[in-house]
Order: sequence, then structure tokens, then C-alpha cells
Amino acid sequence: MKLRSRAACRYAKALHDLAAEATVLDAVSADMQSLRRSLDASPELKAFVANDLLPANARERVLTALFSGRVHPLVWRFVRFLESKRRLGLLDEIGADFQDQEEARKGILRGSLESAFPVSASEAGELAGRLGGRWGRNVILATEERPDLLGGGRLQVGDKVYDFSLSARLRMLRQTMMAG
Repeated sequence: MKLRSRAACRYAKALHDLAAEATVLDAVSADMQSLRRSLDASPELKAFVANDLLPANARERVLTALFSGRVHPLVWRFVRFLESKRRLGLLDEIGADFQDQEEARKGILRGSLESAFPVSASEAGELAGRLGGRWGRNVILATEERPDLLGGGRLQVGDKVYDFSLSARLRMLRQTMMAG
């Protein structure tokens, strides 16, 4: 998980609070996800939002053409606000943090499972179900095959990491032997 700037987290919280107060969380959330997908799909758009060198009136015209009438009015005001503060480059980070806040509100917890061998979707689903029952939340796991773990796996959910890989065990054994 990439660390986000404090400013992006504050802006995301402010937008989330405004959307909750106006009872438009679903619409705003959908638009923020759409904006993030657009930024991922278009290197030109990503470069545009990160570039503050264009004149303000030209940037305003481009933003109006891209977003006005296509996103919820709250999101449109928010985009214009970010532009006025020269913080539009944080839009992707803000969207990611907004999504995290929305998932937390819905009781969703994301995690990753790295395994030395392939993990089937049913096995990952079963593990996610057990973890969800243990923590009282809906857990969604992304899986990745990592042969360098040698055996076992590494589970990260939230800020907790459980490393039960063979490579970690061997590393701990080596440290113990070196310590005497």
C-alpha cells in the first residue's frame, strides 16, 4: 500500500464528511472511483492534473469540458476547489483515501495474501470468510504467487502482517544462530 500525503487524507475526509452530511455518499463515491479509473487509463489526464504550469483560465476550460455536468455537483465543486488551491495533482490519492473511508464505513477490510504456491479463488474466499468472522468485518483478499517465499505465505490485513513463510522462518533461524 502506497503512503498518502497528509493533505490528501484531510481533503478526502472533508469530502467524505460533506457527502455524508448531504446524504450523497454513493453518488460521490461512484464519481471518485470513476475519476481514479480515468486517471489510471489516461496518462495525458494524469499529466494534466499534475501540471500547474498552464494558465488558470486554460485549466478551468479543460476541467469544465471534462467534468462539468458529468459528475455530481459536489464532486465538481471539489475539483474546482482543488484546482484553486493548486492541489489537483492529489486527486488520485484523495480518491484512494476516500475509497478507504467508504469501505471502512461499510465494514470492508482489504488485505493481501502472498503465497509460495498458487491459491485458488475458493481457498482465498474461505480464508477471507474466516478472517471476517474473526474480526466482524467483510474481508477482501488479493492473492499473489511469490515463489521466493519458498513455502507457506504472508498475510497482510490492514496494518497487521502475519508472515508464516518458510523464508521468514529460515531468516529467523539464521538470526538466532548468529546471535549464539
